[in-house]
Amino acid sequence: MKNKTVITLGLIIFFSALLVIKNWNCGSLPELETWYEPADEINIKGKDVSLSMVKKDNSWFINEQAYPGDAELIESLERKARDFKLLDLVSDKGYYDKYDLTDENGISVTIKGKGKVLRKLIIGKTGSTNNHTYLKVNDRKEIYLASGIMKNDFTISVADLRNKKIFDVKKPDVKSFSINYNGKTFDFILNPLKNETIKKDLNSDNKKKDVDEKSRPGWICKGYEKMNLNVSSVNSILEQFSPLRAAEFPENVEKKNAGNSICKVTIVYADKKIELEIYSKKDKGMNYASSSESKYIFTLGSWQTEKFFIKSITDLAVK
Repeated sequence: MKNKTVITLGLIIFFSALLVIKNWNCGSLPELETWYEPADEINIKGKDVSLSMVKKDNSWFINEQAYPGDAELIESLERKARDFKLLDLVSDKGYYDKYDLTDENGISVTIKGKGKVLRKLIIGKTGSTNNHTYLKVNDRKEIYLASGIMKNDFTISVADLRNKKIFDVKKPDVKSFSINYNGKTFDFILNPLKNETIKKDLNSDNKKKDVDEKSRPGWICKGYEKMNLNVSSVNSILEQFSPLRAAEFPENVEKKNAGNSICKVTIVYADKKIELEIYSKKDKGMNYASSSESKYIFTLGSWQTEKFFIKSITDLAVK
Protein backbone atom coordinates (compact mmCIF):
# COMPACT_ATOMS: atom_id res chain seq x y z
CA MET A 1 0.00 0.00 0.00
CA LYS A 2 2.84 2.32 0.90
CA ASN A 3 4.54 1.58 -2.43
CA LYS A 4 1.37 2.51 -4.36
CA THR A 5 1.13 5.76 -2.40
CA VAL A 6 4.78 6.60 -3.12
CA ILE A 7 4.30 5.86 -6.83
CA THR A 8 1.13 7.95 -6.97
CA LEU A 9 2.83 10.87 -5.23
CA GLY A 10 5.80 10.51 -7.54
CA LEU A 11 3.58 10.69 -10.61
CA ILE A 12 1.75 13.73 -9.23
CA ILE A 13 5.06 15.49 -8.60
CA PHE A 14 6.37 14.52 -12.05
CA PHE A 15 3.36 15.82 -13.98
CA SER A 16 3.18 18.93 -11.82
CA ALA A 17 6.80 19.62 -12.69
CA LEU A 18 6.04 19.18 -16.39
CA LEU A 19 3.16 21.64 -16.08
CA VAL A 20 5.37 24.15 -14.30
CA ILE A 21 8.07 23.79 -16.97
CA LYS A 22 5.52 24.18 -19.75
CA ASN A 23 4.05 27.31 -18.17
CA TRP A 24 7.53 28.67 -17.56
CA ASN A 25 8.43 28.19 -21.21
CA CYS A 26 5.22 29.91 -22.35
CA GLY A 27 5.92 32.78 -20.03
CA SER A 28 9.44 33.11 -21.44
CA LEU A 29 8.20 34.10 -24.89
CA PRO A 30 8.80 37.82 -25.39
CA GLU A 31 5.95 40.17 -26.14
CA LEU A 32 6.85 41.61 -29.53
CA GLU A 33 6.21 45.30 -29.97
CA THR A 34 3.99 46.01 -32.96
CA TRP A 35 3.68 49.18 -35.03
CA TYR A 36 0.79 50.99 -36.65
CA GLU A 37 2.39 53.53 -38.95
CA PRO A 38 3.38 51.85 -42.25
CA ALA A 39 7.06 51.02 -42.73
CA ASP A 40 9.05 52.95 -45.32
CA GLU A 41 12.10 50.70 -45.69
CA ILE A 42 12.54 46.93 -45.98
CA ASN A 43 15.92 45.24 -46.35
CA ILE A 44 16.38 41.54 -47.09
CA LYS A 45 19.78 39.83 -47.18
CA GLY A 46 20.69 36.20 -47.75
CA LYS A 47 22.88 33.87 -49.73
CA ASP A 48 20.82 34.28 -52.91
CA VAL A 49 18.86 37.45 -52.23
CA SER A 50 19.72 41.12 -51.71
CA LEU A 51 16.84 43.57 -51.71
CA SER A 52 16.47 47.13 -50.48
CA MET A 53 12.99 48.63 -50.78
CA VAL A 54 12.30 52.28 -49.98
CA LYS A 55 8.98 54.09 -49.92
CA LYS A 56 8.87 57.65 -51.26
CA ASP A 57 5.74 59.71 -51.92
CA ASN A 58 3.54 56.64 -51.31
CA SER A 59 5.39 54.58 -53.93
CA TRP A 60 7.92 51.79 -53.41
CA PHE A 61 11.26 51.60 -55.22
CA ILE A 62 13.66 48.65 -55.36
CA ASN A 63 17.46 48.68 -55.04
CA GLU A 64 19.82 51.29 -56.47
CA GLN A 65 18.06 51.20 -59.83
CA ALA A 66 14.89 52.49 -58.12
CA TYR A 67 12.67 50.10 -60.04
CA PRO A 68 8.99 50.84 -59.26
CA GLY A 69 7.75 48.14 -56.89
CA ASP A 70 4.41 46.41 -56.49
CA ALA A 71 3.06 48.04 -53.33
CA GLU A 72 0.69 45.19 -52.50
CA LEU A 73 3.42 42.55 -52.67
CA ILE A 74 6.00 44.61 -50.79
CA GLU A 75 3.59 45.55 -48.01
CA SER A 76 2.62 41.90 -47.64
CA LEU A 77 6.26 41.29 -46.63
CA GLU A 78 5.90 43.92 -43.93
CA ARG A 79 2.75 42.21 -42.62
CA LYS A 80 4.52 38.84 -42.52
CA ALA A 81 7.36 40.31 -40.46
CA ARG A 82 4.93 42.12 -38.15
CA ASP A 83 2.08 39.67 -37.55
CA PHE A 84 3.71 36.26 -37.09
CA LYS A 85 3.22 34.36 -33.79
CA LEU A 86 5.92 33.00 -31.52
CA LEU A 87 4.98 29.47 -30.46
CA ASP A 88 7.87 28.13 -28.42
CA LEU A 89 11.34 28.83 -27.11
CA VAL A 90 13.55 26.26 -28.84
CA SER A 91 16.95 27.18 -27.45
CA ASP A 92 18.77 29.90 -25.58
CA LYS A 93 22.14 28.19 -26.00
CA GLY A 94 22.79 28.85 -29.68
CA TYR A 95 23.01 25.86 -32.06
CA TYR A 96 22.40 28.26 -34.96
CA ASP A 97 23.89 25.92 -37.58
CA LYS A 98 21.28 23.29 -36.75
CA TYR A 99 18.44 25.70 -37.57
CA ASP A 100 20.00 27.51 -40.59
CA LEU A 101 20.26 30.72 -38.59
CA THR A 102 23.83 31.56 -39.59
CA ASP A 103 24.80 34.45 -41.87
CA GLU A 104 25.45 31.91 -44.63
CA ASN A 105 22.12 30.08 -44.50
CA GLY A 106 19.68 32.44 -42.79
CA ILE A 107 17.62 35.24 -44.29
CA SER A 108 18.03 38.64 -42.60
CA VAL A 109 14.95 40.90 -42.69
CA THR A 110 15.01 44.46 -41.32
CA ILE A 111 11.89 46.63 -41.26
CA LYS A 112 12.26 50.37 -40.67
CA GLY A 113 9.97 53.36 -40.28
CA LYS A 114 11.17 56.95 -40.21
CA GLY A 115 14.73 55.76 -39.62
CA LYS A 116 13.81 53.56 -36.65
CA VAL A 117 14.24 49.78 -36.73
CA LEU A 118 10.78 48.34 -36.19
CA ARG A 119 11.79 44.70 -36.41
CA LYS A 120 14.86 42.67 -37.24
CA LEU A 121 14.66 38.96 -37.98
CA ILE A 122 16.93 36.10 -38.92
CA ILE A 123 14.75 33.44 -40.54
CA GLY A 124 15.99 29.85 -40.64
CA LYS A 125 14.79 26.44 -41.68
CA THR A 126 11.20 25.22 -41.75
CA GLY A 127 9.92 23.10 -38.87
CA SER A 128 9.11 19.41 -39.20
CA THR A 129 5.42 20.11 -39.88
CA ASN A 130 6.27 22.52 -42.77
CA ASN A 131 3.94 25.07 -41.13
CA HIS A 132 6.41 26.57 -38.69
CA THR A 133 9.75 28.33 -38.92
CA TYR A 134 12.80 28.74 -36.69
CA LEU A 135 13.92 32.33 -36.25
CA LYS A 136 15.71 34.93 -34.15
CA VAL A 137 14.11 38.26 -33.23
CA ASN A 138 15.61 41.71 -32.69
CA ASP A 139 19.21 40.53 -32.08
CA ARG A 140 18.15 38.25 -29.20
CA LYS A 141 20.28 35.13 -28.88
CA GLU A 142 17.26 32.84 -28.38
CA ILE A 143 15.84 30.63 -31.13
CA TYR A 144 12.06 30.54 -31.43
CA LEU A 145 9.53 28.49 -33.34
CA ALA A 146 7.01 30.72 -35.12
CA SER A 147 3.91 30.46 -37.31
CA GLY A 148 2.63 32.81 -40.01
CA ILE A 149 6.03 33.37 -41.55
CA MET A 150 8.23 31.23 -43.82
CA LYS A 151 11.74 31.55 -45.16
CA ASN A 152 10.56 31.27 -48.77
CA ASP A 153 8.28 34.30 -48.21
CA PHE A 154 11.48 36.37 -48.41
CA THR A 155 13.60 34.42 -50.90
CA ILE A 156 12.29 36.50 -53.78
CA SER A 157 13.82 38.39 -56.68
CA VAL A 158 13.63 41.95 -57.95
CA ALA A 159 11.58 40.67 -60.89
CA ASP A 160 9.01 39.18 -58.49
CA LEU A 161 8.47 42.53 -56.77
CA ARG A 162 8.49 44.97 -59.68
CA ASN A 163 5.28 46.79 -60.49
CA LYS A 164 4.14 45.17 -63.73
CA LYS A 165 1.22 47.52 -64.36
CA ILE A 166 2.14 49.62 -67.40
CA PHE A 167 -1.11 51.62 -67.64
CA ASP A 168 -4.76 51.34 -66.70
CA VAL A 169 -7.46 52.87 -68.93
CA LYS A 170 -11.04 51.89 -68.13
CA LYS A 171 -13.25 50.91 -71.06
CA PRO A 172 -15.84 53.73 -70.60
CA ASP A 173 -13.03 56.33 -70.66
CA VAL A 174 -11.64 55.37 -74.06
CA LYS A 175 -12.57 57.95 -76.72
CA SER A 176 -10.80 56.25 -79.61
CA PHE A 177 -7.99 53.83 -80.33
CA SER A 178 -5.98 52.74 -83.34
CA ILE A 179 -3.99 49.64 -84.15
CA ASN A 180 -1.30 49.45 -86.82
CA TYR A 181 -0.28 45.84 -87.43
CA ASN A 182 2.15 44.87 -90.19
CA GLY A 183 1.53 48.12 -92.06
CA LYS A 184 -2.28 48.09 -91.85
CA THR A 185 -3.96 50.74 -89.69
CA PHE A 186 -7.40 50.38 -88.10
CA ASP A 187 -8.90 53.45 -86.40
CA PHE A 188 -11.76 52.80 -84.00
CA ILE A 189 -14.14 55.53 -82.81
CA LEU A 190 -17.37 55.60 -80.85
CA ASN A 191 -20.38 55.25 -83.10
CA PRO A 192 -22.01 58.73 -83.33
CA LEU A 193 -25.33 57.18 -84.42
CA LYS A 194 -25.33 55.12 -81.25
CA ASN A 195 -24.89 58.30 -79.22
CA GLU A 196 -27.89 59.90 -80.97
CA THR A 197 -29.97 56.87 -80.04
CA ILE A 198 -28.92 57.26 -76.44
CA LYS A 199 -30.03 60.91 -76.36
CA LYS A 200 -33.45 60.00 -77.76
CA ASP A 201 -33.84 57.21 -75.24
CA LEU A 202 -32.97 59.47 -72.33
CA ASN A 203 -35.74 61.85 -73.41
CA SER A 204 -38.29 59.07 -73.76
CA ASP A 205 -40.35 57.20 -71.20
CA ASN A 206 -38.27 54.03 -71.45
CA LYS A 207 -37.37 52.33 -68.22
CA LYS A 208 -33.90 53.05 -66.84
CA LYS A 209 -32.91 49.44 -67.37
CA ASP A 210 -33.63 49.75 -71.09
CA VAL A 211 -31.70 53.01 -71.32
CA ASP A 212 -28.70 51.46 -69.55
CA GLU A 213 -28.77 48.55 -71.99
CA LYS A 214 -28.83 50.86 -75.01
CA SER A 215 -26.24 53.25 -73.53
CA ARG A 216 -23.44 50.74 -74.02
CA PRO A 217 -21.16 52.47 -76.53
CA GLY A 218 -20.89 51.01 -80.01
CA TRP A 219 -17.72 51.20 -82.09
CA ILE A 220 -17.03 51.67 -85.78
CA CYS A 221 -13.80 51.47 -87.76
CA LYS A 222 -12.98 54.39 -90.05
CA GLY A 223 -13.25 53.38 -93.68
CA TYR A 224 -15.48 50.45 -92.72
CA GLU A 225 -18.39 52.39 -91.24
CA LYS A 226 -21.03 50.06 -92.68
CA MET A 227 -19.45 46.99 -91.13
CA ASN A 228 -21.17 45.77 -87.98
CA LEU A 229 -18.39 45.04 -85.48
CA ASN A 230 -18.71 42.25 -82.94
CA VAL A 231 -19.10 43.88 -79.51
CA SER A 232 -17.30 41.04 -77.74
CA SER A 233 -14.34 41.22 -80.12
CA VAL A 234 -13.90 44.97 -79.63
CA ASN A 235 -14.36 44.64 -75.86
CA SER A 236 -11.68 41.94 -75.72
CA ILE A 237 -9.24 44.54 -77.06
CA LEU A 238 -10.38 47.27 -74.68
CA GLU A 239 -10.09 44.90 -71.73
CA GLN A 240 -6.35 44.61 -72.37
CA PHE A 241 -6.00 48.28 -71.40
CA SER A 242 -7.49 47.87 -67.91
CA PRO A 243 -4.83 47.29 -66.87
CA LEU A 244 -2.08 46.36 -69.27
CA ARG A 245 0.49 44.34 -67.29
CA ALA A 246 3.96 43.34 -68.35
CA ALA A 247 4.84 39.67 -68.20
CA GLU A 248 8.49 40.42 -67.35
CA PHE A 249 11.11 43.18 -67.49
CA PRO A 250 14.13 41.60 -69.25
CA GLU A 251 17.50 42.95 -68.16
CA ASN A 252 19.74 44.97 -70.49
CA VAL A 253 17.25 45.23 -73.35
CA GLU A 254 16.72 48.53 -75.21
CA LYS A 255 14.55 49.50 -78.17
CA LYS A 256 17.51 49.25 -80.52
CA ASN A 257 17.91 45.53 -79.85
CA ALA A 258 14.21 44.63 -79.42
CA GLY A 259 13.71 44.00 -83.14
CA ASN A 260 11.45 45.64 -85.68
CA SER A 261 8.20 47.33 -84.68
CA ILE A 262 5.37 45.06 -85.81
CA CYS A 263 2.41 46.61 -84.00
CA LYS A 264 1.59 50.05 -82.62
CA VAL A 265 -1.46 50.77 -80.47
CA THR A 266 -2.59 54.33 -79.69
CA ILE A 267 -5.29 55.02 -77.08
CA VAL A 268 -7.00 58.38 -76.64
CA TYR A 269 -8.86 59.07 -73.42
CA ALA A 270 -9.75 62.27 -71.57
CA ASP A 271 -7.01 64.70 -72.66
CA LYS A 272 -4.26 62.11 -72.88
CA LYS A 273 -2.79 59.77 -75.49
CA ILE A 274 -1.02 56.50 -74.64
CA GLU A 275 1.16 54.52 -77.01
CA LEU A 276 2.09 50.84 -76.94
CA GLU A 277 4.60 49.35 -79.36
CA ILE A 278 5.27 45.64 -79.89
CA TYR A 279 8.48 44.32 -81.45
CA SER A 280 9.48 41.27 -83.46
CA LYS A 281 12.09 39.82 -81.09
CA LYS A 282 11.03 37.61 -78.20
CA ASP A 283 12.19 36.53 -74.77
CA LYS A 284 10.93 33.19 -73.44
CA GLY A 285 8.40 33.15 -76.28
CA MET A 286 7.01 36.59 -75.42
CA ASN A 287 7.31 39.72 -77.58
CA TYR A 288 9.33 42.70 -76.45
CA ALA A 289 7.22 45.84 -76.01
CA SER A 290 7.49 49.48 -74.95
CA SER A 291 5.04 52.17 -73.90
CA SER A 292 4.90 55.90 -73.46
CA GLU A 293 3.97 55.07 -69.84
CA SER A 294 7.16 53.19 -68.96
CA LYS A 295 10.85 53.83 -69.48
CA TYR A 296 11.57 50.09 -69.47
CA ILE A 297 11.33 47.48 -72.19
CA PHE A 298 8.99 44.69 -71.09
CA THR A 299 7.44 41.55 -72.55
CA LEU A 300 3.85 40.65 -73.32
CA GLY A 301 2.46 37.15 -73.59
CA SER A 302 0.73 35.85 -76.71
CA TRP A 303 -2.61 35.92 -74.85
CA GLN A 304 -2.18 39.72 -74.82
CA THR A 305 -0.54 40.48 -78.17
CA GLU A 306 -2.92 38.30 -80.21
CA LYS A 307 -5.71 40.76 -79.35
CA PHE A 308 -3.81 43.52 -81.17
CA PHE A 309 -2.63 41.52 -84.18
CA ILE A 310 -5.54 42.31 -86.53
CA LYS A 311 -4.91 40.81 -89.96
CA SER A 312 -8.22 41.99 -91.42
CA ILE A 313 -11.14 44.07 -90.14
CA THR A 314 -13.35 41.07 -90.93
CA ASP A 315 -11.70 39.38 -87.94
CA LEU A 316 -13.80 41.75 -85.77
CA ALA A 317 -16.99 41.68 -87.82
CA VAL A 318 -20.24 40.07 -86.72
CA LYS A 319 -20.27 36.63 -88.30
